[in-house]
Amino acid sequence: MSYRTLMTMPILGQPNASLLEATAGLARKLEAKVIGLAACRPVHTVCRDYAIPASVFDQDRMQIQRQIHDAELQFRTALADHARDLSWDAHTCLEPLAGHLAEESASADLIVVSLAAPGAAVDATRQPDLCDLVMEAGRPVLLVPLAKPPAFDRVLVAWKDAREARRVVADSVPLLAKATAVTIVGIEDAGADSAARHGVERVRTWLASHGIEAKARTVPPRRANAVQLMEIAREMNADLIVAGARGYVRQGRWILGGVTNELLTGEWGALVSH
Repeated sequence: MSYRTLMTMPILGQPNASLLEATAGLARKLEAKVIGLAACRPVHTVCRDYAIPASVFDQDRMQIQRQIHDAELQFRTALADHARDLSWDAHTCLEPLAGHLAEESASADLIVVSLAAPGAAVDATRQPDLCDLVMEAGRPVLLVPLAKPPAFDRVLVAWKDAREARRVVADSVPLLAKATAVTIVGIEDAGADSAARHGVERVRTWLASHGIEAKARTVPPRRANAVQLMEIAREMNADLIVAGARGYVRQGRWILGGVTNELLTGEWGALVSH
């Protein structure tokens, strides 16, 4: 079991150094092929309530061409000596970027994307809605913080006996196999400490069958799960969190669980699956 093809998604007109460094490190570890995919939406697709002067269309078109050229150059320079094979594709689309990129991800085993800077405004013509991408892609998604790419060495696996957690543990095996330390953490439900211990021990045993030695740990609940999990990650000095992405649709939009929402804030490197 391995990631043979990675798909990395640079954001046009934005810094991508951390994303490309993380992708290069992972491609080197796994001897994987890398697909670079950049997409954007023309300005008129998000400005439907008022007329746009022709000059703005021309400026937008020229900016897109320039940004695609720059992004490809950065991609090929960063990955040239690290990936088994490289390919690049970039284009414009009319639909929301998350849905478009989710369709394209059928070509890859793992999607690698940048997290937005905390509190930064999102440009809908250049940046996909990460919540929608994670929930729609049907592939594991590696979230890379802007500040520092994860080293994939010390991994915290957030365990809860749910479909999404089972899915992400299976999806993360290629990364966990390359880590130097893996800890499975379960937060006990009230009155169910034995069930939590049994759950993390089952995961530890299953990972061992794949040659991955992991520690199993359960903790009593002291505060919101997301907050407590981040505290444990800091205590462990973890550089990557593996967690199932939980959410549901309300009035046409995804509403995320607390841990998933916390992982999209930009501080942690994370591998998530839905």
